[in-house]
Amino acid sequence: MELKKQLHFELTEFADDREKERIPATANYDYWLLLMEYFLAKSDTFEIHCWNEEFAVVNEITLNLPGLVEITKEQKMTIFAGLLTVEIAEFLLTHHVYENKRLAWFSVFLSRGEQHIFSSEHWGTEFFVPDVTQEDLLFIKHVTPDDAAFNVYE
Repeated sequence: MELKKQLHFELTEFADDREKERIPATANYDYWLLLMEYFLAKSDTFEIHCWNEEFAVVNEITLNLPGLVEITKEQKMTIFAGLLTVEIAEFLLTHHVYENKRLAWFSVFLSRGEQHIFSSEHWGTEFFVPDVTQEDLLFIKHVTPDDAAFNVYE
């Protein structure tokens, strides 16, 4: 039985050496949009994790997606979860950058049923893909910034 490969990849260069803010050196999220479009097509559920103190981001999701998400609070995080609808996919692809030019959400998790498909973490600079296919890997390497570091393991 062949073991499935896992992929962890992350950006290594940040704007103005502000690794704490995790804004990509390219200062744009084109790669993130392409990754999200690719993995949204394979998913049917989602979770968005935000820090509780990110009041404006939490309010934006609450106001823009009323009745479409389940909201829970765990420790210091507000978690939005639910079925992936056209409205939610559109929201993810059009409201992804916040006023400080950083990705709006600390983490986004995409799944199909109970199976995790893709995660975008640390404001869109660190990613995980379980059961990555060769096709997935080629696509990901093609769209990510040149500074991305890849770790494929079993």
